[in-house]
Amino acid sequence: MMKKSLILAACAALITVGSNAQETETFHKYNWFVTGGVNTEAFMNTDGYVTATGKIGAGLWINPWAGLKLEGVAGNTHLLTDSRGQVFGGHLTYMTHLYGGKKYRPFNLNAVLGMGFYHHKFGDILQKYSYMNILTGNLGIQAVYNITPKWSVYVEPGISLQPKYYDVNDKDKLTVSAYLSAGITYSFNNLFDNISKGKSKEVAAKPVNSAEIDRMNQQINDMRAQIEGLQDELEKSKVVDARKKVVLEPMREMPAVNIQFDTMGDYLNEQEAAKLDDIGVWMQDHPNSISVVPFADSQADVALEKELKQKRVDAITKVLTEKYGIDRKRILTASAEELGYVNKTQAAAMIIFMSE
Repeated sequence: MMKKSLILAACAALITVGSNAQETETFHKYNWFVTGGVNTEAFMNTDGYVTATGKIGAGLWINPWAGLKLEGVAGNTHLLTDSRGQVFGGHLTYMTHLYGGKKYRPFNLNAVLGMGFYHHKFGDILQKYSYMNILTGNLGIQAVYNITPKWSVYVEPGISLQPKYYDVNDKDKLTVSAYLSAGITYSFNNLFDNISKGKSKEVAAKPVNSAEIDRMNQQINDMRAQIEGLQDELEKSKVVDARKKVVLEPMREMPAVNIQFDTMGDYLNEQEAAKLDDIGVWMQDHPNSISVVPFADSQADVALEKELKQKRVDAITKVLTEKYGIDRKRILTASAEELGYVNKTQAAAMIIFMSE
């Protein structure tokens, strides 16, 4: 019986290690994006400033440390005491990650450096000057919140250097202004990719072949047969609490997949959701159920910990039911205490195969 348990544990370890070794996180280079936002200098107490402009543009993240963005800008300006003007132009911005360039995070922090060409229209407000074309430069810090791996919003405070276009007598002199921008960005690819270590993206993108699936199915069937044999032996010896020793104990030694969540988070990002692909395909071809054993970050608030565990279970259930059409009744939930399981991996959740 001890020999059989060791065989089960060894097979489970090989499958789990092999699965985890293939996953890594890499910044998606040459990632195109589109963006839109607004800009203002309304808090500047000067004779001229931008009241509000709209911005729309596109850009490219070449690598984590270099991104370019080109935007068209149009809006209104404040001139003198109670007059208004218009501004139109284009702006080119260089961006680099200060925080969040090496790993996917909910928040990023970028430094931005840009320059723009703007056409200011005054009408007859500034005497003989009905318009003026100027060049500007800006430096700012961009705080980014990643709603999903493709959608994000940002707030960007900074300073700009520009001529005094609103001052007829000193129009060639430079002045420093403060600005505030905010907007939303959509990336055509995820911010980060999962690729196989030491291999190209093309190799990593290939699905698991049928031979691998057959090999996993065979291992699972062999393990199930071994468990059934253990069950028969223990029933014959009339061991008390047979269910716990026959079913639950071997469950800890069957193939398992670790699902990681951010601290206090329940969002299942794309790289973690991809770990459910083999399970979803396998459940489509087999009538078996699985059991999800959730873990949560250590909390003094028991109710908060319970709520976080449930949200993480729901995130895993949603992928399997919506993407693969698995009946929700086949996705069970068990606590670590029920299975006698010790969370040695510090995984945020663990999926364990269970036989019906």
